[in-house]
Amino acid sequence: MVVMIQLKTKQEKMASEVDDEINNNEMEIFPYPGKAKSDVWKFFGFLKKTDGPPIKANLDMTTAICRVCKKKYANKGNTTNFRMHIDGEHYGDLEPKLKQKSQPRLDSFLKTNKPVGKISPERQSTIDDALNKMIVGKVLPVSIVDNIYFRAFVELLDPRYQVPSRPTVIKRLEEKKLKVEDKLKSQLKLSADISITHDGWTSLNTESYYTTTVHFIDNDWCLQSAVLGTIKLAGSHTGQNIANELKNTQDRWSLPKPTATSDNAANEQKAYEILGWNRFGCYGHRINLIVKNSLSFPEVTRVLGKARTLVGFFHKSSSMTDMLHEKQKLLFSDSKVGHRLLIDVATRWNSTLFMLQRLLEQAPVLMALANDTSLPKHASTTLKNSVFNFDELTLVENMVKILVPFEKATTLVCADQHPTMHKVLPIVTKLMRATEISDDDAAVIKKIKQKMLAEMSKRTQSEDISLMACLLNPFTKGLDFVSEEREKAHGLLRGLVCGITIVKKEKDTQEAPEGEVSAEKDNNVPALPNLNLPDNETGHEVHDLSQPSAAKKLKSADTDDWLEDVVCVGESLDVGSAAEHEIERYLGCQIDAVDHNLTVLEWWKKNSLFFPRISILAKKFLAIPASSVSSERVFSLGGQIVSKKRCRLSHSNVDLFIFLNKNMKYW
Repeated sequence: MVVMIQLKTKQEKMASEVDDEINNNEMEIFPYPGKAKSDVWKFFGFLKKTDGPPIKANLDMTTAICRVCKKKYANKGNTTNFRMHIDGEHYGDLEPKLKQKSQPRLDSFLKTNKPVGKISPERQSTIDDALNKMIVGKVLPVSIVDNIYFRAFVELLDPRYQVPSRPTVIKRLEEKKLKVEDKLKSQLKLSADISITHDGWTSLNTESYYTTTVHFIDNDWCLQSAVLGTIKLAGSHTGQNIANELKNTQDRWSLPKPTATSDNAANEQKAYEILGWNRFGCYGHRINLIVKNSLSFPEVTRVLGKARTLVGFFHKSSSMTDMLHEKQKLLFSDSKVGHRLLIDVATRWNSTLFMLQRLLEQAPVLMALANDTSLPKHASTTLKNSVFNFDELTLVENMVKILVPFEKATTLVCADQHPTMHKVLPIVTKLMRATEISDDDAAVIKKIKQKMLAEMSKRTQSEDISLMACLLNPFTKGLDFVSEEREKAHGLLRGLVCGITIVKKEKDTQEAPEGEVSAEKDNNVPALPNLNLPDNETGHEVHDLSQPSAAKKLKSADTDDWLEDVVCVGESLDVGSAAEHEIERYLGCQIDAVDHNLTVLEWWKKNSLFFPRISILAKKFLAIPASSVSSERVFSLGGQIVSKKRCRLSHSNVDLFIFLNKNMKYW
């Protein structure tokens, strides 16, 4: 320890001596040896480390020194920092003509518009916060604060404001991240059940990241989502490594045991098996596999190949694209003029549908262009070989009819602003009906439908999570479209409800636990849904709570706390009977015409008071997303952050920018 301190002191002393010598002009700064590729070396040079001519061997090339202000920078192989220094400190020396031209106008403006006095700390802080939001929200590089044009713009707006440096901005963003984390943690503590989505992506500089998002329904029955972190995963992407990363995230955020939604990769499945967490396979990924596997027939592959060749031909030729637009003006109305042909992407099956739809729309134009005698021979040959004939157009039209329901299903399951799990079973039923084979179908269409039905039977089997979510949607609780699963669903509901214990509210506490009926709500009790109960098969008396005689079901303000377990919700001490009674009331209640205008969460917000146990399950299952699209959408943001000009961004700063950008509502 003593040796290290002495060494550090010696290094600091040597650096101080070098600075003194530079400041006293006792040491000469030599220019870049040889031919310099960048003009920044007009301002920067190096010190000698040994005697002799100023060649690379005799110069200290590890440190570059500004020959104007003597500021030192580490020379790491690029000149970005040197350029920033010149633009910020020696702008007049680099571009004197431009500065002389703009400075008089700037001086004239400031003379007549300069605010009086100094900027207040509150205004400085407000502008700093707005600047941080702009950098994070618009994914701007932090180096913008060093840009001479940005600083001139800010000076025009308010010359009193002091633009912070890059390190200061990063420091403030890190402090803001801690505050956002605290707010998010306080929100998560109020939720007994949460779900997560998890997926991985690779940045431009081939670094692997895994993103975890959390989903929960708050006390106001609003679906909330947030990014917990974007973690760089080193080593192999094995199930054990992914499990370790997920466990670290759970411990860091003090999360309860979540239900996860992820793609169907083997390492993801293995990770959740190791952790013992419930997992639901992403339905967006399932639909993608169903469609891709169903379009693998030779007849379909040949048509898709012609489509890609045709679209690629126009994308590579600007002259042919111009001719396409000219033909559009002759044959189409204004609504279709200017439409470009679309190419499909391997990772998004619905892009194949969009490509075929656009080719059908532009078929008259493409046929007319293929028969244009003014085209060059190679262009005419390519078009005639690639444009669909009438039989192929008929096949494409039928394929589009089949694929449109799958595109609609993908849109529904990939939404992330409202619950989606309760839509899974209706979507599967709808797709099954859309792929029913008809006698009028062509042979190829029959093969496609048969393959789709087989794939759906394999990948869309009924699961407890989707079944429970559908049952907990009051608008689909009858399960008429999957009547064979009704008895199983009711059994699952009874098993889960009987295992729930209603926690009573302690006196004078701030928050009521989920599922509780509290005295504060007595003055504004919503109307109970209409009850159409079946015959009482359980032997328990069924009460209609909408009658005045049922007023005792709600705890009044003068009820002693010792009697709370009896009169709070009108339950007997037999918990099983109370749970069964609640299930009967939920399954038997009818939906009013007014309620049909409500969303599923709005209905539960209105009626959760009367179904305290089942409402807890509704928060749990309706918060589970049907797809992992929330994590996948981070990929696009990650691509904007780790761009070609920012590919050396540290993984901690990648996490910082993604976290703040996606959790801006907690700012």
